[in-house]
Amino acid sequence: MAFVNENELLENARKGGYAVPGFFPFNLDFIKPIIEVAEEERAPVIILQGPEFISSFGENVFTQALITAAHYARVPVSIAVDHAFVTGEDSIPQALRAIHLGWKSVMLDGSLMPYEENVRMTKELAEICHGAGVACVGALGEVRRFFPQAMHYSGAFDESFTVPPEIMTDPVQAAEFVSKTNVDTLAISVGQYVRSLWDGELPPFKRTGRLDLERLKAIRRNVEAHLVLHGSTHVNKDDLRAAIACGVNMIKVASEQALIWSTEIRKFVTEKPDIMFPEDIQKPALSAVKESMRYYIRLFNAANQV
Repeated sequence: MAFVNENELLENARKGGYAVPGFFPFNLDFIKPIIEVAEEERAPVIILQGPEFISSFGENVFTQALITAAHYARVPVSIAVDHAFVTGEDSIPQALRAIHLGWKSVMLDGSLMPYEENVRMTKELAEICHGAGVACVGALGEVRRFFPQAMHYSGAFDESFTVPPEIMTDPVQAAEFVSKTNVDTLAISVGQYVRSLWDGELPPFKRTGRLDLERLKAIRRNVEAHLVLHGSTHVNKDDLRAAIACGVNMIKVASEQALIWSTEIRKFVTEKPDIMFPEDIQKPALSAVKESMRYYIRLFNAANQV
C-alpha cells in the first residue's frame, strides 16, 4: 500500500484510538512474517531496529530489504531506527547515516544523560530530522534495562523489582522537554522495564510490570507529541490496553519475539537433528513469532484499521 512517514501512522492511531505495533526483525527472515501478519490483520506497522543490529546485518542490504518490503506491502508500513545500547556523541552522526540510508524515523534516547544534555542533543537531532522530512523520537524518564550493553546496567533482574517513581517521566518536565526539543514523539517511562535476553527466561513470560496510569494521563494532558512505550513484553496486558485508552500511540515489542524464536529453534534442532535445511529449521520459530505479533496487533486494537 505505502511506505509512509511514522508521523502519519501515529496521527491516525491518535484519531482512531489504537496503538501502532512496533516490531523488530532480529534477522532478515523476520521481515516476511511481520508484513504477512500486518496484511492478514489489516494493521499498520512500524518496523524497527537499533543501530548496532542494523550495522551487524549489513546496513545497506537490511535497509533496502525493509524499504522494498514496505513498498510492496498491502498495508501502510514505516521503518524506524530504535535507540542505541549507549547514547553518546556518535549518536547524531549515526542518525544522519540512517537518514541518508532511507529510514523514516530516528530515535535519540538521552534519558540516562543529564537533562540539559538530553535537551541539547535531542533538539539538534530534531532540527536535522525535520529538515529531511524524517520523524524524531526523544526519550524522557528511565526505562530500566537489565542487560550488560545498557548504560547504567545495574545487574541481574530480580522478580521483586518495581520501577521507582523517581526514574519515571515527570509530566511537567515532559511538557518542557517537548517544547524545547520539538520532537515528534516522546518515549516515556511509566512503570515498564526491559529484561535481558541473556538471563535465561523462557515463555510463557511473567507480565509483572504495572503502569502508572495516572502519571500517563498527566503526560498526555501536558504534551502534544505522540507517545510511545518501549519495554512492553513484561507489562500486564490490561495495563497495555489502558495505556492506549490514555493516549499511547505506539507500543514496541521486541524481547518476547526474540526469545520465542530462539526457544523454538533450540527445541527444533534438539528434537529433529536430521533436518538440515535452514528454511525448514526456522519455519516453526517464525510461525510462533508471527502468532505473537498477531496477539499484540489485536491487543493494541490495531487490527482492521486499514
